[in-house]
Amino acid sequence: MAADAPDMSEYLGVFLDEAEEQVETLDDGILRLEKEPDDQGLLQEIFRAAHSLKSSSAAMGFANMSRLCHASENILDRFRAGDMRPNTEVVDVLLRAVDALKTIKEAIRGGESDALDISEVVAALEASAAGTGDAGPTGDSSAPPPDGRDGDEDEERLMETDAREVVVRLTDDCAMPSVRAQIVLKALEKIGEILRTHPSREEISAGRIGEQLRIMMAARVREQAIRGALESISEIARVEVSGDERVVDVGPKGRGKSSVELGAMAKGAEQTVRVNVARLDKLMNLVGELVIDRTRLAQLGLDLETQYGSVDSIQDVRETCRQMGRTVGDLQEEVMKARMLPIAQLFRRFPRMVRDLAHKMGKEVEFILEGEETELDRSVIQEMVDPLGHLLRNAVDHGVETPEQRARAGKPPKGRVILAARQEENHIIIEVTDDGAGIDAEKLKDSAVRKGGMSESAAASISDEEALQLVFSSGLSTSKSVSEVSGRGVGMDVVKTNVQRLRGRVQIQSKPGVGTTMVVRLPLTLAISQALLVRCGEETIAIPLVYVVETTRVARDALGSVRRRLVTTFRGRVLPVVDLRKALDGDDTGIQMSGGLSRIVVTRSGEREVGMIVDHLVGEQDIVLKSLGSALGDIAGLSGSTILGDGTVALVLDVASLMDRAGLQASLLAEDEGERSGGRHQFNGRNESDV
Repeated sequence: MAADAPDMSEYLGVFLDEAEEQVETLDDGILRLEKEPDDQGLLQEIFRAAHSLKSSSAAMGFANMSRLCHASENILDRFRAGDMRPNTEVVDVLLRAVDALKTIKEAIRGGESDALDISEVVAALEASAAGTGDAGPTGDSSAPPPDGRDGDEDEERLMETDAREVVVRLTDDCAMPSVRAQIVLKALEKIGEILRTHPSREEISAGRIGEQLRIMMAARVREQAIRGALESISEIARVEVSGDERVVDVGPKGRGKSSVELGAMAKGAEQTVRVNVARLDKLMNLVGELVIDRTRLAQLGLDLETQYGSVDSIQDVRETCRQMGRTVGDLQEEVMKARMLPIAQLFRRFPRMVRDLAHKMGKEVEFILEGEETELDRSVIQEMVDPLGHLLRNAVDHGVETPEQRARAGKPPKGRVILAARQEENHIIIEVTDDGAGIDAEKLKDSAVRKGGMSESAAASISDEEALQLVFSSGLSTSKSVSEVSGRGVGMDVVKTNVQRLRGRVQIQSKPGVGTTMVVRLPLTLAISQALLVRCGEETIAIPLVYVVETTRVARDALGSVRRRLVTTFRGRVLPVVDLRKALDGDDTGIQMSGGLSRIVVTRSGEREVGMIVDHLVGEQDIVLKSLGSALGDIAGLSGSTILGDGTVALVLDVASLMDRAGLQASLLAEDEGERSGGRHQFNGRNESDV
């Protein structure tokens, strides 16, 4: 690069953000186009993304990316003209180009150049563009002309639309006019269709801007929205919109000013701003600290009233604390909303994976997404990529049959896989459903016995519903062969572990010959959650409410022992019981219980339930989960700590890992149940529920 060449680093972040959106639009849109080849609106959207990325990457000097987009654009042009149809072969080639674009984008993000060898991909694109597709010429002359082409649009098209001319003049000291012009075009494309530009896009990419940029666009939006879309872009000296006498003058630093307030000009237009996710994380941490301080202030107010009585000044302090609590609560809610993203951010990663896998396995699969508008904390979304990917791979590989197998079973040749999400109170439910062969519970039992996971008597005593949960046991599989996708009996246990780490749980429902549904239940956010505080000796323990079923009191004579494990009868079933303090620190003395009653918190993780003996119930409270620190590391049975209102630290229970530590695996419990029902252990059960 020449010594006097402009510095590109200032614009690289904006370019990469825009490129991320455009590549995702291409990936999602091309997959949809394969299913909806006649959707001209979708085709226009894909073309705009390819054209915009081609122009902006050329302006930034990324020749390979621009070349790929140009070659892809030629195929899209033939789709739009009706000369080709988006059949499977052509879509495969376009998706190869998208993969190459992703690789180049990540290389640029990592500080490398786009030096990827794209010759084979470009050759494949050019060969496809030169072909006739599966339909050949259609003679359809009604297809819309190329969007945003360089001055060759049909004048009749301009007459048929609500065309508006936008004139943008850049500041005299604009460092990179071509890049700034591309940003202007991208902003306007979000609210309308670019029909023509002067200079042309090729001239803009080459740096030949001139004194001003004239844009003819079709936009059914208010003039204020056009101005609002450009208001935040720096280095713009002047904006004129056809039919408007008001002119926006921009100061030397690129901040827009006008004869009317900019806020009024942008009225009716959606205003958004990009925020680095690290700032959101820091803001969430600060809100977490405020939540802790709110709890401490409330406790201090209560202590003062207890010590000095209900005097006016103390009541003022308590009222101030309550008002601060409401304000912090509102702030907490707003920050949590800012961290929420539509689950479509997660779901859109999988259509391509399912399509490619189905083709590789020789299967026909219709992939359906539902509830994409459901919102989930961004940190949870990031952690669910791998677990959901494995569940979907299992649905295609183990679940959906080949067309021949489905025909023999009287099913349509194309299988169906559904990825759905919905919100239930403070939780998100994600379901992966297939209409495939289902899971044979008897085969699972046989596999567990064969691998030494449980005895034959235990296997015979458990129900089919309980047997299905054996899928989550490490090394257990009913697959007859090992494929590149699955079949080694690994993965489902990792899925369960990852979901539990998010304080969620996963369940399985299946019927042979009908299909399988995997149900994942997750908290809306991991940052701040509700917990039940209990006392065990001198320790305060926080049990996340997501695990808590109910609390109860059990008479001491209702406790029995099965193979040296404490159990009781609860609502007609055997409930394993653990002494919580003993389970955490290995104290053999246990907890001394008076009055002949034990207070028990009934918890559930997946299909497992366990009652935890505690001394006292303190109450429910919002908690902010803190790491135990590098000095302590991970401790089985604990997920972290939290600070209480009096400043003391409480340990946060990890119910799932505590069950594992206490030896409460499903197979062992099943064996215990089998022995108990065989009459080898006898005890009477009597419960007294809390009032």
